[in-house]
Amino acid sequence: MNTTILLQFAVAILWCVGLFAAISGYGGLLLRLFGVRRPAIALAAVSGFSVVILLGGILNLLHAITVPVLVGFSIIGILALLLLRLADKPTAKRESYSHANTHLKLKLLLLFFAIVFALRLAATVHTAYYQQEDDYNFYLAAPEKMLQLHEYAPDPFSERRIMASVGGNYFLQTLVLTELPLEDVQMADRALGLLLLAVVAFGLADEFDLTPLQQAALAVFVLITPQLQFNLTFVLLPSALFFGLVYLASNRSSLADHPNLQALLLGMTTAAIASTKSTYLPHGVLFVLCIAILVLSRRGLAAGLRTLLIGAAGCLLVLAPWMIAQHATSGTYFYPLLGKGFHYSSYGLYPPPSGFNPKIILHKVLPFNLPLLVILLLEWFWGEDDEQTRAIVALTAATLVASIFVGIATGGDSVRRYNYPAIVPSILLLFVVFSRRVNHLPQAQKWRLLQACSAVLAVATAFYIGMNSWTHEYRRTAENLHATFSSYSIAPVALHLQYAAMESAIPTDAAAIVTVDDTFLLDYRTHHLDIADFPGAASLPPGWPGRSDGEALARYLLSHNIRYLAHSYSEDDAEQSHLISVMQDKSITQWIRSEDEITLDSHRQYSELARTRRHLYDDGSIYVLDLATPAAPAS
Repeated sequence: MNTTILLQFAVAILWCVGLFAAISGYGGLLLRLFGVRRPAIALAAVSGFSVVILLGGILNLLHAITVPVLVGFSIIGILALLLLRLADKPTAKRESYSHANTHLKLKLLLLFFAIVFALRLAATVHTAYYQQEDDYNFYLAAPEKMLQLHEYAPDPFSERRIMASVGGNYFLQTLVLTELPLEDVQMADRALGLLLLAVVAFGLADEFDLTPLQQAALAVFVLITPQLQFNLTFVLLPSALFFGLVYLASNRSSLADHPNLQALLLGMTTAAIASTKSTYLPHGVLFVLCIAILVLSRRGLAAGLRTLLIGAAGCLLVLAPWMIAQHATSGTYFYPLLGKGFHYSSYGLYPPPSGFNPKIILHKVLPFNLPLLVILLLEWFWGEDDEQTRAIVALTAATLVASIFVGIATGGDSVRRYNYPAIVPSILLLFVVFSRRVNHLPQAQKWRLLQACSAVLAVATAFYIGMNSWTHEYRRTAENLHATFSSYSIAPVALHLQYAAMESAIPTDAAAIVTVDDTFLLDYRTHHLDIADFPGAASLPPGWPGRSDGEALARYLLSHNIRYLAHSYSEDDAEQSHLISVMQDKSITQWIRSEDEITLDSHRQYSELARTRRHLYDDGSIYVLDLATPAAPAS
């Protein structure tokens, strides 16, 4: 390990800690605007993410996402945090439980927490794993393209551009990339999420008046439980923000006298979560609805309606700038609830991804949600009947209903990945429910037993996710640590040179559509390049003519001023054989089946065009075609 690597590691950690401080500063400014002085760092941080994503959406509309602007934006946030902390007097600290006989246990738990936190944070700097079909051909490119073109640029032929998110996650990634290389891009989710997770865990424990030992135990449970990290999709930060929703709804130290602000923050945080991935929106919306019903039952109809309306306004406020841009670039304000936009299902050429298959729903969706139902019943009947505990019940209920809804809406595809960020908090917070029972009824042995069972459940959940055969999260942490302290690079120099040569062969007189393996290596400033990650799965009206031949595709692309086609073709034959074998599996969802069929059709069209159109570049792996010029006759 050399000095350069250690310096790069230190810079990466310090920059993300600085970003977290800046985000907390913006949250502090919002809270100060509503009269909340010197809020806890957890409250400022949770509030700050929604503010930053809102401001990012405005910068996106103004095409102002540049390195100087983002650096200045971060510095302002850090200064705001420092000035607010210095200007406000410290608030009196509430009394907490203290037991001498737990002193050693507490120290050991806190030491264990510190070690795990340090290891996990270090493992966020680099990752040894990227998902080939998702990360390399879009997710890595999106923040790079945003920085190069100063906006979440249009990509009408990218399915992920339409379906995955409205762009809040990519803005956070550009904040990371202003000072760090692309190898560190995942820190936007994993480092910032881990920092938020740590402060919110202790903030939650404090709001629920847990003993110091219980606080440390909750923090450990939260920290040893990983999230399934299948690709660069955000999972850790959204999970921390779901914890944050409960923290906001149960907060009595700062928000008890500000019910309107509390409702606003709930809506804004829901929007922040949804801006990182669209499938997280139902969980947050249903949680706010549950809280509004709770307020209605405790304080009357007017208070409940006010909570709901202000929460909805907060959600719309944060999402509005991103939704406006999304409609302009992808034909929908928010896929699929507010329209399908340029998605293939809007043209009716292939079955939509939400095709309902009762067998798949019964096999994949309902059994996965049964544990949530059990937890909900335990919390409802055995939890305390106060607003704070009911906030935890609200998250479990919202997660249960939303997980079923999302599972059915996606035809049973990826049920775990789309719901884990909300499910993990729902499971771990059961420990808080029974810890409160123990604290308020210390003589009842039943509650101590249930608390112990909830602790066992938390540890079992951690091991179930961390050691699962699908992603091997614990092993991946060790691999990421090794990558962090090595001379790691996403792409070798030879690949950079190959893509530079390919791109130099593309004229600048018209746009090009690119279906290549490594879109993050392209320079989007010198050419108009549209990413087609799943060619045919998204397209401009009247839709990609997937059922037709290559000539029809050429006419369609030329009609949209797309003259050039770049494609990584070396593995097409192997991929086609794999897709055909997958489609013979009757258990696969309609989403996968339609995508595979679309891919087979588009590759057939590409193959036809490769025989009939002039090759501007061909290195045996990637070719560039001129769709307007026929191939020269064979000699």
